[in-house]
Amino acid sequence: MSDRENTNTKDRVVITGMGVLCALGDHPQMVYERMLAAVTGIREVTRFDTDKLQSSLAGQLEDSIREGVLAGTAELSMDLCARYAIAAARKALIDSGLSIAHADNMKHHDREKGTGGKPSVLPARIGLTLGTCNGGVLSLEEQWNLSELDVDHTSRYPFYQQGDDAARVLGVAGPVATLNTACAASGNAIGYASDLIRWGYADVMLAGGSDPLSHSVYAGFNVLRALNSRPSSPFSTQYGLNLGEGAAFVVLERLDAALERDATIYAELCAYGLSNDAHHMTASHPEGAGIQRAVDMAISLAGVSKTDIEYVNAHGTGTQANDRAEISGLQGSFGPNLSIPISSSKAYFGHTLGTSAALELVTSLYAIRQGYVPATLHFEEAREGCEDVDIIQHSMRPMRPEYMICNNSGFGGHNVSLVLRTNGIEEERYSSVQNPERENSLAGHPGEEVPRRRVVITGVGAVSKGDIRKGNVLGAFGKGTEQVTETSFFSLKDYDKSKYERRMNQLTQNTIGAVLAAMEDAALGESQREHTGFIYGTARGSTSSISNFLESVFVKGPEYASTIYFPHTVINSIAGQTAEKLQFKGFNSSFSTGGNEGLTAALYATGKIREGALTSCLIGAGDERSQLAEDIDRAKGLQDSRYEMTEGSVCMVLSDLEEADHTRSGIYAELSGLGVASGAAQDASRQSEALIRAVTDALHEAETSMGQMDLILLNSVGRPGELELEQSAISSMGKGKVAPFVPIMTLNACTGYGESYSSMLHLAAAAELVSPGAMHELAKGTYAHLGLPERSSAYQHILTISSTVNGSYSAAIVSSVAE
Repeated sequence: MSDRENTNTKDRVVITGMGVLCALGDHPQMVYERMLAAVTGIREVTRFDTDKLQSSLAGQLEDSIREGVLAGTAELSMDLCARYAIAAARKALIDSGLSIAHADNMKHHDREKGTGGKPSVLPARIGLTLGTCNGGVLSLEEQWNLSELDVDHTSRYPFYQQGDDAARVLGVAGPVATLNTACAASGNAIGYASDLIRWGYADVMLAGGSDPLSHSVYAGFNVLRALNSRPSSPFSTQYGLNLGEGAAFVVLERLDAALERDATIYAELCAYGLSNDAHHMTASHPEGAGIQRAVDMAISLAGVSKTDIEYVNAHGTGTQANDRAEISGLQGSFGPNLSIPISSSKAYFGHTLGTSAALELVTSLYAIRQGYVPATLHFEEAREGCEDVDIIQHSMRPMRPEYMICNNSGFGGHNVSLVLRTNGIEEERYSSVQNPERENSLAGHPGEEVPRRRVVITGVGAVSKGDIRKGNVLGAFGKGTEQVTETSFFSLKDYDKSKYERRMNQLTQNTIGAVLAAMEDAALGESQREHTGFIYGTARGSTSSISNFLESVFVKGPEYASTIYFPHTVINSIAGQTAEKLQFKGFNSSFSTGGNEGLTAALYATGKIREGALTSCLIGAGDERSQLAEDIDRAKGLQDSRYEMTEGSVCMVLSDLEEADHTRSGIYAELSGLGVASGAAQDASRQSEALIRAVTDALHEAETSMGQMDLILLNSVGRPGELELEQSAISSMGKGKVAPFVPIMTLNACTGYGESYSSMLHLAAAAELVSPGAMHELAKGTYAHLGLPERSSAYQHILTISSTVNGSYSAAIVSSVAE
């Protein structure tokens, strides 16, 4: 029995439903039959004019399938990215045999028979993670004029809107996030979704990716000279890629729950690995060092031997550098005499960018279930660096590997590797009946629970309005609102020229500055960087870079798209460039929520540290101001907020408490509980419920109560009525449990509001206020201008609440370490 099989089934996550939408069809069986017949979905582009471009080929959806997706009237006001996602996720849910119940009680997962006798899951116990490379860019392309953006289309554009819209239409009310790690995004989304189940934030997750074919993105790859004028052939002598489009989703749930309801189990997601090349914004590390680290991390966490891996579905884009680097990385991991069969599925349906990992995983798993693995079509002769490797060529190979790997990499240097057990899981269902020892394994081992690691905050850094702060972010807040209107900018070139690069956007400069400050505050040494995780949240990315690129396409023409700004249209470029400049090569992720970025990053990092996958992790969040940012504000009603819009970045260092003690790091506070729930800004009742659920879950995790809170820091969006609604919801939770003098405060009146920046800033402020050094400042009345009165006793617990523009909430309990 392997280490993996010894794992408690409550910690094992399996795939029980799959949905697909791609150039080869809209059902796994249809796609499989065409793959088996070696059919390619690469054909002439009909959506836009390609006469002046390098290629005219792409993997488009068939017209009849696309029309079917667009027939849904409930989604008419959404971007095509969200509509594709909804279609694929709905298919996956149906395939799983689960339905989402419509019930008022959302506190407990209930598997009572729902409508039609199907097993059901309560809305609050199912979440959604979506990976996308380009989000809602089609909503801007439809206008083709950035100087006159309208409200309706622009409101559909932000990356986070895609995941939020999909969740709302499907009736999902658990955790929701949009992962934006470029072409690694949907693999990251699937991995993060499995974490949320194992950590108890959801019972079921819908996870996948979506990216429609985009004219401007096609133009970007064209100017990079990456497109192939012929159907692509990864690892072969013919270089270049074909773009594709589509969506793919899986349903994830715990193994014990799937066995209990007799669900179809396609595979077990054993583990995943993330890394960053820390090398270049668009080019892979030439020796594949980043993908090697991701593969090694995934295999190690999966608890399997490298000799157990029997098939690799590679990223294999078809470009000269990427394919060679990936093979080199695999040889670095498995040895120079790499003999594992490898194939790339991209010659079937094109490079679907953020959808790639999910699409290639779903189609591989379905084929494996039929006894085959995908081939690499159009293969002619192995290119240099790809010789002497078992590339599966031309037709699918009969085999049923027990373990497989699915790899993907993207701009910004982000890599993901998924390890899946694809065979033998169903047999566990039956072996447990006849084998008491196996049954005991499936049931877990009561009394053997491993103590949860404690996570502490050891460093804080912030950049805003030209100011950089190493700790003491509270001291940066002005004594009035006048500071908010200042327009000075932080210059990374002046602060640390070695980390600056020509034309670096302001958000990246701010983020690198904030990270440097947090690292210095935590005394995080150079030697620790390679093994420190980095998780970054940004709602919009660099809107100035995105605007500059789209202007080049819209005004000059697609054939003149800017090569300078194209890599920054993927908003993980902020995290990627930060990782490159600071050499963060380990666990790396980037995501959007539209306002909960700070607390979501804290939740992600805390979970990873608690389970021992990381000992320390940098988390960050930031926003940037630009004309496009103002247009998005207008579309989202933020011009009506009571707070001034602002920009900046905040970063923090999280660490395992024992590690912090070992390294004698200064400790601000402990993150003792976190909660997350999605709601709807258009529905006050759902919005209040989401806030209450997030706070309740955070209190439960921290094993504390509202009555023990000394202060509540509320990061409100501040549109008319929102703050009052939130204060009312918090007060309703008290009912005698909240001391009447406990203040509810928002710092945005002093600091201004930025979707991602403010979320992290409130968390940093809470950490400082419970830190050992705060007592002296509180006693002096240092923070009186923020509305914090003089105190004679230290804060022990601060509840921090953050909200999104779409009405979702996150909560964190920040506690004194002495507690």
